[in-house]
Amino acid sequence: MDTKSTLRNRSQRSSVLKGICFFSFTFLFTLPIVAESKNQVCPSQTVLEAGNLNGKLDLSPHLKYFSTNNSSLSIQSIIDSRENLIFQDTMGVIPNFGNTNLDYWFCFHLSNNSAFVANIITFIKYPLLDEIDFYDIYSDNSWGKKSQGRLYPFSAREVKYRGFGHLVSLSPGETRTIFIRVETESSMSVPVYIAKEKDFYEFAMEDNILQGIYFGIVGVMTLYNLFVFFLVKDKAYIYYVVYLVFSSTLFQLSLNGHLPFFFLQNHPHVVWSLHNILYFIFLITAFPMCISMMNLKENSPTTYKIFLYLMGFPILGLLLLPVLPYRFMNQVGDIFSMFMAFVTLLVAYYIAFRKKFRPARFFFLAFLVVIIGGLASLLKYMGFLPVNVFTENSFQISMAIEVNLMAFGLGDRISMVRKEKEKIQIKAEIDKQKLIAFQKELVLAQKLQESTLPQQIPELSGIKIKAGYIPASLVGGDFYDIAALGNSEISCLIADVTGHGVPAAIEAAMLKIAYTSSTQFASTPGKILERINQSLVGNYKNQFLTASAIYLDLNKKLLKVANAGHPALYWLKHKDQSIQSIRPKGKLIGFSKELMYPEEVYELSSGDKILLFTDGLWETWERDEKENKSFADGSGEKELLKWLQERWDEPLANLYQMMENYIRARIRTTSPEDDITFILFEIL
Repeated sequence: MDTKSTLRNRSQRSSVLKGICFFSFTFLFTLPIVAESKNQVCPSQTVLEAGNLNGKLDLSPHLKYFSTNNSSLSIQSIIDSRENLIFQDTMGVIPNFGNTNLDYWFCFHLSNNSAFVANIITFIKYPLLDEIDFYDIYSDNSWGKKSQGRLYPFSAREVKYRGFGHLVSLSPGETRTIFIRVETESSMSVPVYIAKEKDFYEFAMEDNILQGIYFGIVGVMTLYNLFVFFLVKDKAYIYYVVYLVFSSTLFQLSLNGHLPFFFLQNHPHVVWSLHNILYFIFLITAFPMCISMMNLKENSPTTYKIFLYLMGFPILGLLLLPVLPYRFMNQVGDIFSMFMAFVTLLVAYYIAFRKKFRPARFFFLAFLVVIIGGLASLLKYMGFLPVNVFTENSFQISMAIEVNLMAFGLGDRISMVRKEKEKIQIKAEIDKQKLIAFQKELVLAQKLQESTLPQQIPELSGIKIKAGYIPASLVGGDFYDIAALGNSEISCLIADVTGHGVPAAIEAAMLKIAYTSSTQFASTPGKILERINQSLVGNYKNQFLTASAIYLDLNKKLLKVANAGHPALYWLKHKDQSIQSIRPKGKLIGFSKELMYPEEVYELSSGDKILLFTDGLWETWERDEKENKSFADGSGEKELLKWLQERWDEPLANLYQMMENYIRARIRTTSPEDDITFILFEIL
């Protein structure tokens, strides 16, 4: 039995519940015929006449109850010590005590004033009660007992109903007292009703129809979103499908007593354990659904990270379920879900109306509905709100509304994706047309560049010449020209134009024109560079080029060199078996209009070779250096010189072929980083 302090607390709680319900709860049924009870086992003064029942009757105004932490208390001890028990009145409110470890005993009187046997079903709508004992106390104080509950197989239930029912058969003129003992690890909510057998089954059928409508809506939306996922391959849909399966289907099946009704009739402990498992899985699946629906990763990276951290809490809770008490974990789930409901609502508002992510507006409205329904249900389970039509069905109703609102949100998401796809397709088509136009420009630029390069190499007695050109792209930026001046003189220019492609080709064409107009100064390469610089300054859009100009007198075996910031030429001396780098001082062409380019003069010998090149050649040897770890700290220039030193006495044709093969091998798997041009001369 209760201690006085427990009774006082219960009385205070009942007063609070009465105040909450005062404006929201109104009795829908008039009282049947009432008589004064002569049986004092139950102190209720109301005797309910079975013959006057019409439909189902809420027993809350007629119940008396007491609570106790003595789980071994028996009905016989209650009968024997009736005067020592202190019963309380429900104050007309459906009993709802939240999470409690007390056992509750309820009682009422039932009478049959008709001339026929009356079959009355006493039933409790709330399906999460673990143990329920129905006691029939007869006029001679003998009694019978029927036990059922969530911890009993479904076959133990007298009535095949998702709640719990007890069939009372009253003989004509019989009065009977009914006691109900309730124990549960879940919320202690005890909505007790009575109805004639026929009326009860009509009510159960209507209840099943409503439940079927709910699960039908959820099932259709689940299949619809699954179909859309396979159609558009958007992860948001599969996350939502998983969420629907666990939150709106499996958890609701457990919450509303359908798991043992349809699936696990002979496994009560599995049903009991599954409830919290499904609860925490439902909380886990809500996170990826929320993250994807609101596109948090892009719209709010900080919130995205916070949600990932918070998702670890229900995951940890799921792992701790086997070791922590059922009631404690159930309360933890309730508190966490309430907290996350408000957090998610605030985030949804921010994403929808601050970040202006349109699909999140439907999510915000849907979640607002779920929060209203879910909180009403949670507060009922926790004992803060009364049990009534709204709080009993609010969660399911809100979930049904949610799936429809989410369908609009997902549909809007599809619309946005379709529009984005159309924009991408339009942009792709525009880019395609631009690419086609660009390819045409490249073809023209390629032809333009080809026209600037020598169509054939001059053939003079006393010298052999080989030239190689490998552009980094379809159109390169290197330029060279070799001109024969009579039978014994040669003028040569090699240049590296900034960039690649069409602009480089145009600049190379301008360089060709400038060089051609300055060939009257062929014997003075410094003068050629000066005239080219004067022609191009201001026309290159602040771009520069490097160049090297040489003049060869084959009769005198004389070499003149001028340089405009270009890599040195290499003089492979036959007599000394050495290589000399020649690079006169000179600034880049285009730097200033008043530039002077000094010349250097050298006497050549038979068998000498000269190599002119652009810096793309160095990069080829640098690439080999990066791939071959045997090179210690040499640059591309050092490696090229080393390579030439080992082959300086090769005939010109062999040396040219070896160089070309080496370059092709280096760029076999990837394009060259820069244009490569090299020219070899051999004095005979």
